[in-house]
Amino acid sequence: MQVVLDTNVIVAGLYSKRGASYQLIRGALSGELSFVISPLLALEYEGTLHQKIEEGFLKISKEDCTRILNALFAMATIVWRPLQIRPVLTDPSDDKILECAVSCDCTHIVTFNKRHFPAAVTAPWGIKVMTAGEFLLNWRDKR
Repeated sequence: MQVVLDTNVIVAGLYSKRGASYQLIRGALSGELSFVISPLLALEYEGTLHQKIEEGFLKISKEDCTRILNALFAMATIVWRPLQIRPVLTDPSDDKILECAVSCDCTHIVTFNKRHFPAAVTAPWGIKVMTAGEFLLNWRDKR
């Protein structure tokens, strides 16, 4: 079981230690959760998190954020040349997430924007789209 974590899941996980997103980040950092990332998605993580820090939404330093991201990237499977299938989704910024998932035969995309990834697009690739909470329950059952 390999997953792609949408940027909103990473933001939520760094915002609160109480939610499913935080548990998924912990699983990714420990190596229990196998996840995939592309350089483009990594840049999005970094840019979005730094923006959230500057806005005061996230209460961590940029240095701590960089350490966390570096640790995540070290544990991830990196897709250096994802299959490009653009444009597919209604939100073009989400195409890179789908491309990453397709390129590594991921089983899931974990996001809070499920409507951005309609089953008509993801199902032919064998990809299920779940929220962090839904995926956490599913993942726990399969461990």
